[in-house]
Amino acid sequence: MLRRRSRSTQDNHGAPWLAAWSVRHPWRALLAWLVIVVVLVAGGITTGTQLVEDGQGGSGDSGRAEQVISDANFPDDPAEERALVRRRDGAELSAADLAAVRRDLVAQLAKVPAAGKLSDPILSTDQRAGVVTWDVSGDPVTASDRVAPMLAAVATAQAKHPELRVEQIGDGSIEKALDDTLGNDFKKAEFLSLPITLAILVVVFGALVAASLPLILALTSIIAAFGAASMVSQLVPQTENLQSILLIVGIAVGVDYALFMVRRARDERRHGMTVRDSVLVASATSGRAVLISGLTVIVAMAGMFLTGDATFTSLGVGAVVVVGVAVVGSLLALPALLVVLGDKVDRARVPFLWRLRGSGDSRFWGAVVSRVVRRPGLAFGLSAGLLVLVALPALGMQTKLTDANDLPRSIPIMKTYDALTAAFPSEGGAHVVAISAPDVTTPQITSAVDDLERQATKTGLFTLPETPDVRISPDRTAATIVLPFGDQAIAEKSLTALRSNLVPATVGTVADAHVTGETAGSRDFTNLVSSRLPIVAAFVVALTLLLMLASFRSMSVAVATVLLNVLSVAAAYGLLVLVFQNDWFDGLLGAETNGAIVAWLPLFLFVILFGLSMDYHVFVLSRIREAVNAGATPSDAIEIGVRKTSGVVTSAAVVMIAAFAIFATLSTIDMKQLGVGLAAAIAIDATIVRGVLLPAALRLLGERAWTESRIASRLPILGHERPASAE
Repeated sequence: MLRRRSRSTQDNHGAPWLAAWSVRHPWRALLAWLVIVVVLVAGGITTGTQLVEDGQGGSGDSGRAEQVISDANFPDDPAEERALVRRRDGAELSAADLAAVRRDLVAQLAKVPAAGKLSDPILSTDQRAGVVTWDVSGDPVTASDRVAPMLAAVATAQAKHPELRVEQIGDGSIEKALDDTLGNDFKKAEFLSLPITLAILVVVFGALVAASLPLILALTSIIAAFGAASMVSQLVPQTENLQSILLIVGIAVGVDYALFMVRRARDERRHGMTVRDSVLVASATSGRAVLISGLTVIVAMAGMFLTGDATFTSLGVGAVVVVGVAVVGSLLALPALLVVLGDKVDRARVPFLWRLRGSGDSRFWGAVVSRVVRRPGLAFGLSAGLLVLVALPALGMQTKLTDANDLPRSIPIMKTYDALTAAFPSEGGAHVVAISAPDVTTPQITSAVDDLERQATKTGLFTLPETPDVRISPDRTAATIVLPFGDQAIAEKSLTALRSNLVPATVGTVADAHVTGETAGSRDFTNLVSSRLPIVAAFVVALTLLLMLASFRSMSVAVATVLLNVLSVAAAYGLLVLVFQNDWFDGLLGAETNGAIVAWLPLFLFVILFGLSMDYHVFVLSRIREAVNAGATPSDAIEIGVRKTSGVVTSAAVVMIAAFAIFATLSTIDMKQLGVGLAAAIAIDATIVRGVLLPAALRLLGERAWTESRIASRLPILGHERPASAE
C-alpha cells in the first residue's frame, strides 16, 4: 500500500517554514509584513533615537580623558566665531583698516540676536592678517543652526571693503559648511543609487514589475530597520552615521536576496511549473541560500561587538538589524508577492530588453568554467597568485582618523581655516590634558600645571598663548589644560612628548592625568583597531566556518570558501593602499592622498565584505550541490552550478558595485575609500573568486568536496540534505 506523502513534503518542496507558510497564505503574509514594518517604524518614532554621548565613544588614554571631562560637568563655553581680515594684494594690514571692518561688523551683527559682543581686533605677528571674535549664544553644540545670519552680516561688511578679504570662520560656520556639503553628497548618493539600481534590474528582468520587487523589499527592510535601530538605541546608543550604513547594507542585501529568489521563481515557471510550485522551489533553493547567507552576514557583523568601541558596537547592532529584517522580508513578503502577482510579475515589459533576457546561463562564464575545470591547478595558481600580488601592498598599510587637514579644500571655508591657522598658529590643532583629583586647586597641582606649561614651551613643539587656557570644574575635581601645537606636521611628535615625558613628569606625579584631542583620539583609535582586528577576524572566520559546515556538511568546502573570502578581502585592502596611501592616483577621484587609510575602515570592511561576499559563495555552492544531488558528477556539477548562477550573480554584483561606487564620488576621503574598497572587493569576488578560484578549488577537491565530515554529522542541518555520498 502506497503511503501518502506528508503535507510538508508534498506542499513545501523543502522550503523554509516561513516561506512555505507565506506561499500557502500570501495575503496574510503580506499583512504580517506590513504590520512588522509599521510597528517597527512607530516604535522608532515613539522611543526616539539615543545617540552616543561625549565620553562614550573614546578609547585608550584619550577615552579616559574624555570620560573625566564628561563626568566633571564643565559649564559650556559659548561657541565662538571669528572674522579673518586680510588685504587682497597680500600686503600688511593696517590697524585702521582692521578697526574699520570691526565697526561695520558691530553694526551688522547688532541685528543678529545670537551674536555676542565683538572682541578687540588682534593683528598677526607678520601684520598681514587680523581677527575679530564674538560669541554665539545658546547651546554650543547647535551653534551651526544660528550662524547663517552672521555669515550674511559678514558678507555685507565684506562688500564695503572690496580691497580686503573679510571671511567668517568658527566651529559653527565650519560645521554648517560641512553639513551642507555632506548633506548634498548623501542626497546625491540617494538620488543616484535608486534609479541606477532600478535601471540595472530592468535590464536583468526586462520587465518593470519584476525589477521593482527587489527595490520594494530593500526599501521596506531599510525603513523597518531604521525604526528597529532607534528602539535598540535605548540600550545601545546609536552613532550619527548609522543610517548611512543601514542604507548601504540594506540596499546590498535586500536587492541581492530578492534578485536570487525572483530569478529562480521565474526560471522554474518558464520550465512549466505552476506559480505556487515555482515559488516553493525558489524558496527551497534560493530561499535557503538567503537564510544561510543572512546568518553568515549577521555573524560577520556581530564581530564588531568585540571591539569594545561604542561606535563599532552601534554599527554592528544596526547592520545585524537590517540584515535580519531583510531575511525575514525575503522569506515572508517576497514569496507572497510572487504568488499574488503570478505571471503578472512579467508585466510592463521593455520590448528590446525583454527579448534579450535569457535563462540566466552565460556563454562567457560557461566557457571560462569549462576551461577551469579542465585545468584546475593552472587556473587556481594563476588567479590566486594574482590576488596575492594585489594584496601584498596591504602589508604596508598605515591608518589614521581623518582631521581638518583631510577635509576637501573645495569647501571655501577650509581655505579660510588654512589662512587662519597660518596667521595665528594657536588657532590650529591642540592637545588637551585632563586631570582629576579630590581638589585640583591645591598648591601642588597648581604648581605642576605651571611646570607642565613651562616645560612644554621649552620643547618648541607648542604655541601657548600668553594666558594659558586652563579650566576648572565647578566641584574642583577636574581640570583641563589646552596645549596648542599649531603646525599639524608636529602633531604626532608633540603628542609623544606629552605622553612619554611632559605629563608623567609634571601633573602626572600629583594627579590622575590623561591626554586627548584629535591627534590623541586618532592614535588611540588606530591602536584599538589594530589590536582588535585579529580577534574580530578570528571570531568571524570561526563562526562562518561552522555555519558553512552546518550548511554543506563538508569541511573541505567550508575551509575553501572561508580562505577564498579572506583572500578577496586582502586584495581589496591592497587596492586601497595602492590608490589612497600612495600618490600614484592623486586627483583621479578628486582627492589628494593623506598617506593613510581611514582607521575604522579595515575592520569595518572586513566584517562587511566577509558577510556580503558569502552571498555569492552560498548561492553558487547551493546550485552545485543541487546538481550533485541530481546525479551529476562533481566536475559536471561545477559547470552546471556556475553556468546557471552566472547571470544572477553578475547582476547582483553589478547592482552592488554601482551603489558602492557612488560613494567614491563623494567629497570626503573616508567616503571615497569606503566606496572604492567595497566596489573593488565585490568585483573581485564576483569574477575571479566566483568564476575561477571557487570552481578550481572544488575541482581539485573532487569527491572530497561533498563527503560529509565527522564534525558535520554532529551539527544541525541548516540548508541542504545530507550529501549522497554520506547516505
